[in-house]
Amino acid sequence: MFTRSILSLIITFVGLQFCLAQVRHIRLEPGTYPLKNVFDMIQSQCGYTVFYSDEIVMEDMTLTVDSKQISLDYLLNKKLKDYHLAYQFLDKKILVISDLPPSTLEQMRADKIEGQISDIKNQPLPYATVRVLKGDSIIGVTVANELGRFNIALPIDQRLLLLEVSSLGYKSVRKSFGDLDRTGKLKLTLDNDNTVLETVTITENRSPYVRQADRMIVNVEGTMLANGLSTLDLLQRSPNLWVDHNGNIRIRGNQSVIVMIDDIIQRMSAEQLAEYLRSIPSENIKRIEIISNPGAEYEAQGLGGIVKIVMKKGTSDGFKVILLARYIQNVKDPYFNGGTLFDYKNKRLYLSGAIAYTKDNQRYKTDYSIQYPDDSKYLSNTQRFKDLNSYNARLTANYEIAKNQNIGLQTIWTNSKSDQDFHTNNAHHIKGDTLYKTTDNVWKNRPTMVNSTFNYSLKIDTLESSFKVIADYLYNDNRESNHYRMTAPNSPAPYIYQNLSPSTTHIYSIQADLNKKYQKDFSVATGVKYVRTKRNNTVERNNFIEDNWQLDSLYSNQFIYNEDLIMGYFTLDKKINNFSIKAGLRAEQTFIDGLSVTSSEKVKQNYLNLFPSIFLLQNIGKKGASIHLNYGKRVRRPSFKDLNPYTLQIDDFVLIQGNVNLQPEYIHRIETGITLKKGISVDLFYSNTQDKIVQFTTQVNNRQIKYQSINFKNGKDYGSSAFFPFTINSSWRVQSNLSFFKSEFEYGNINLSQKVFEGSLFNFLKVSKLFDVNLYLSYRTASYIGNTKYADQFYSSVMFSRGILNGKGKITLQANDLFNTAREREFSSYEGTIINFYQKRPTRTFGLSFTYTITKGKKFEDKKIIQSNDEQRKRVN
Repeated sequence: MFTRSILSLIITFVGLQFCLAQVRHIRLEPGTYPLKNVFDMIQSQCGYTVFYSDEIVMEDMTLTVDSKQISLDYLLNKKLKDYHLAYQFLDKKILVISDLPPSTLEQMRADKIEGQISDIKNQPLPYATVRVLKGDSIIGVTVANELGRFNIALPIDQRLLLLEVSSLGYKSVRKSFGDLDRTGKLKLTLDNDNTVLETVTITENRSPYVRQADRMIVNVEGTMLANGLSTLDLLQRSPNLWVDHNGNIRIRGNQSVIVMIDDIIQRMSAEQLAEYLRSIPSENIKRIEIISNPGAEYEAQGLGGIVKIVMKKGTSDGFKVILLARYIQNVKDPYFNGGTLFDYKNKRLYLSGAIAYTKDNQRYKTDYSIQYPDDSKYLSNTQRFKDLNSYNARLTANYEIAKNQNIGLQTIWTNSKSDQDFHTNNAHHIKGDTLYKTTDNVWKNRPTMVNSTFNYSLKIDTLESSFKVIADYLYNDNRESNHYRMTAPNSPAPYIYQNLSPSTTHIYSIQADLNKKYQKDFSVATGVKYVRTKRNNTVERNNFIEDNWQLDSLYSNQFIYNEDLIMGYFTLDKKINNFSIKAGLRAEQTFIDGLSVTSSEKVKQNYLNLFPSIFLLQNIGKKGASIHLNYGKRVRRPSFKDLNPYTLQIDDFVLIQGNVNLQPEYIHRIETGITLKKGISVDLFYSNTQDKIVQFTTQVNNRQIKYQSINFKNGKDYGSSAFFPFTINSSWRVQSNLSFFKSEFEYGNINLSQKVFEGSLFNFLKVSKLFDVNLYLSYRTASYIGNTKYADQFYSSVMFSRGILNGKGKITLQANDLFNTAREREFSSYEGTIINFYQKRPTRTFGLSFTYTITKGKKFEDKKIIQSNDEQRKRVN
């Protein structure tokens, strides 16, 4: 660490012009920041390396920003003077902060020494540190330039002086002035140092929660949240987010979300996404952005909000490799997940990727009962075994054409093999008789997805105005089959049939976006986008009769679906003193052309919609308190599968059916709330949904139960949520999420209403230097979806984690569902038919995970791939 005198003498040898500072700007959200954080932003946005001493720049020094943009010249010349600090530039790359003005330093100069520093291959060694020592005291310091050259001032009294030269990755050299040849320029050589340095994590004692006009930001890097958690654990502990024991993510418990990682939407199933997020350690996350009411710049498709996970933008030493392994005991069966993530950069080329494998075996127990209006009953119990093998890989390549231009290409591949065996005993009790049957069926699923994205980005000016073009292609192929064998005691032969439901989806998209930023906290953005979707979905029912498979046309269908979306938007963002406004308007034209080849039914839809949004924020005081109000309109289009007019028979009593008449639903959402210091927040929300899409349960043919998505006339949700983070002491942090809302649905003469409360409590405790403890508890009251009631849920987990191998590794022991209370219980009632469903999967599990990180090389920034067909992928499955 530099002392005050060291930094003072560095400035002696700086004589560069200030023109660079005059044209550079940094962008900050309005608020108050620690001065050290501002220096970090200068490094990331302007490309300087900033040197300062902790004796000069204190922890309590802050900078209050009223606008989103501040010139570096104004910051250095005006704001630093408030703390009696001075600055200078070194070789246009290094910025040094000191508490002594250059005029004072001039008085200390008497002599100087010049030299050249090289490595053992006689190559110039840039940016080595040169110190002048007298005993244990440092009385002079400088940094070599990019060619390894340096000069340093000497005091008048040069007795007993030592010259020390050091650089990261090299052995230091220390020589007496009496041993130096000062007749010409010194030549010094540093040898390689193979010593491995321990990783040092600096944790700031500050609130990680920041409220902006259109989102809540959870800063992970540099806080207690950055240690010992997975990314799914982080979401579970974030404001207004609810993550159940299966990994399903919702905002306030009643709104589904779209999850994005570095602007890339994650289009996996909920189960696959949960496993992927569990594999990413919190140490790799920079921040999480929770957008409960997305603005016009985002596609209007989607019922709920957006969760953006921003990874750390840098890695060390040219390449970085993370090895991961995780094992869980699912009562009697094992779960294993392993893989690796890597990053590599060489000059302007950047590569990153990941590959992972998952093996998951589980046993389920299911009880199902139906009571009919005529007092007959259907009862069944099922033993189910699941065998899943899943693979996924990602490769990203970026090339920096120039400092302001970048092109990138990313390809993601996923493939899985899921086999599930069911053994069901059922009984149908009718008047005076009971029919017994045994059903064995095998459900096989073989999904494969390949997604490629190309983008080009251009930074237009120093304010980071940008233009980008993004092109996407997605291929999804899913081979799904169900094979049934039904046996009755008095039947001479079993009844055998199969359902085959393969589907193929192609999505093409291209978009262009322009984001122009102006001074005085004003920016505008506009963009256009086109998406083309083609899907071929077949449902084929075959009955095994007389040793041959015969097509059953009643339950077979081929559906071809084509959809075109043409979109455009415009937004503006303005700040006036402590008041912020962000407004936008989005237009989307939809063309749908669907055809049931089997039945000749057609789906023709053509509609234009406007989606306005507005966000208001008023800052209160200087401690981060604010009041916000926002409005937005969204649309949820039916999934491709739901529009297919097919009928899938599961057994004699259960049908799943598509709905060719399904219409999109439109959501109007209003939110307001207050955010106090340290992240405490309270929100009120209201939404009105027209033509709400829900899965509805009905009875057909006086026996079979049909599950089908339909449009309710109207749906309303309103309530409040609160988030309370508390720091008990430096080793113990507690936070709580609370939410209460009421939902109302209308369908024909049915009016459903429900009140739901949910709450969670998270404790983080650091036990000396031994290990970290995370304890999580959550509870949710019963709730409705359509006319199905879902039972209340209580969940608990505890985690112990410890860093090993000099901080490069981490081992975690976790126990889930400590009280074995998590289960799936559903209740439906319609026109006298009552349905009860109960399923228990292995939720009380015990697991062990291990991660290890290997890094080497120079530090570099991560270039991100942005995708264009984000929203459409959510509808594929």
